[in-house]
Amino acid sequence: MLDLNLSTILLQMANFFILAFILYRFLFKPLQNVLKKREVETVQKMEQADSAKQEAEEIRQRYEEKSNNIDAEIAARKNEARIVIEQTRQQMLQEVQSQVEEIKAQAEETLTQMEKDALQQHKQRLGNLASEFATGILSDVMRPDLQKRYQQEFLKKIQSMDLSEFLEETPPNETAFIRVIFSNAPSSEFEDQISKAIKAGLSREVQLSFETDPSLIAGGILRFENELIDGSLQGQVKHFQKRYQEMV
Repeated sequence: MLDLNLSTILLQMANFFILAFILYRFLFKPLQNVLKKREVETVQKMEQADSAKQEAEEIRQRYEEKSNNIDAEIAARKNEARIVIEQTRQQMLQEVQSQVEEIKAQAEETLTQMEKDALQQHKQRLGNLASEFATGILSDVMRPDLQKRYQQEFLKKIQSMDLSEFLEETPPNETAFIRVIFSNAPSSEFEDQISKAIKAGLSREVQLSFETDPSLIAGGILRFENELIDGSLQGQVKHFQKRYQEMV
């Protein structure tokens, strides 16, 4: 049988309660407080984690929306860029086409002008050759009797013309200076005939000077201040040359 001592039991019970009180007061309660604090911190952290998760989800959604918007904007910008590039290409093609047409027109105009210039030069060369040929032949066949005949024809031409219209710019009170040019020196008798014909045709004070120019071939010229009467064979050759160039 166990020998139980009441005082011992009571003392042990008192020690147990004291120990339990000490454990509750200094161990269990602080531990409980620590656990509660840990629980509160854990709950806060979980709440923060949930909040961070929600915020991250919102950020992700916003990023996806923004990314989708960026993709759409990029696609729109690409489409706009393609449109602008196509418009620019079309404009450049039109400008190039316009420049090509302009260059083509200028080239055609230049070629046409070159053809006209070449044709004109050809006509002028032919006219000069014809004139030189005619001048050479006429100079070779010209005889004194033909010279006199052309002088007479020139005299008749002067007598048939109104010479006053060639001195319209010369005041009536001023002396009219007239040069009489022949291919060869005329006789004094013929000079008197020419002088009388000129003075009779003008009825005013005139001063005549007689000159010779072998290039006239035959006949003569009356040269006023700003006008002339060409009755030379060379003048007829030049007229023939002009007509020939127009006809070629």
